[in-house]
Amino acid sequence: MSVPSGIIDGILKLSGMDKEISERTFYKELRRSAINSRKKERMLPRFFGVKAEKGVYCGMDYYLFTPKETDTSKSIMYLHGSGYVNPIRRAQLSFAVMLARNLHAKIYLPIYPKLPFSTAISCFSLLNNYYAFLEKKGEVFPVGDSSGGALALAIAATHPSVRAVIAISPWVLLDLSEEGREVNGDLMLSVSRLDHTAKLWRGDLPESDLRVSPFYGKYEGKDVFLLAGEKERFRPDVLRFFRELSLRGCSVTYLEGRGGQHCYPLMATAEGQAACEAICLKLRSLLYGE
Repeated sequence: MSVPSGIIDGILKLSGMDKEISERTFYKELRRSAINSRKKERMLPRFFGVKAEKGVYCGMDYYLFTPKETDTSKSIMYLHGSGYVNPIRRAQLSFAVMLARNLHAKIYLPIYPKLPFSTAISCFSLLNNYYAFLEKKGEVFPVGDSSGGALALAIAATHPSVRAVIAISPWVLLDLSEEGREVNGDLMLSVSRLDHTAKLWRGDLPESDLRVSPFYGKYEGKDVFLLAGEKERFRPDVLRFFRELSLRGCSVTYLEGRGGQHCYPLMATAEGQAACEAICLKLRSLLYGE
């Protein structure tokens, strides 16, 4: 583990993100997050060297990041992680901009509806239609982190036209496995928060529905690239997903960040930088056949 990774671990310990909470406290946090998300996600971010635009699709805001030079009609649909609750973070915006700069491709970033304004059925229906809308402009590759990684996988499993998908620390099983619950090194994901969220997000869907648990989707004929941190709570389920896809004969790659926390590629560490380079290399081959 690099020195920056150790520093990040120290900061995460102080943040208390992994603290277990009661259902009552969760609902209080949910109300606060709902208020903050409306404020934060109204703002159009500014980044040097990339044009940022804001659009609306069926009432859903989305950002479009376009680099100075665009070399392809193909694009990336990036679904940010949120735990199905939280507003987009600066690190996720920076990741989208990094993709635009390095790939010379357009990056579409939908600000999809979350709890308490939406549940899985309505959110996925909207994103599913949004993907079809983008596909009319050219081929689209879904990319996502955490809950966004789960949504990206579900989109890929739903659309036969999706050739490849990249999922960073995806929440592949809505009901976390016992192995995931027993992980001790994760400083970001709280079991109780995941359980409280899953109960609301699922709505009337069974846990085995791919819209909430993309583990159960079909990925034959697709190129699946999975990443997870060594210390994170989702790692056992992602590894199980990787092995299952391998047994089915799917084209699947797994990259693990040594000493990495949840969504480590979005962190300013040597491991995160190496993961970003691997992601860009993969996407370049898909966009340009390199």
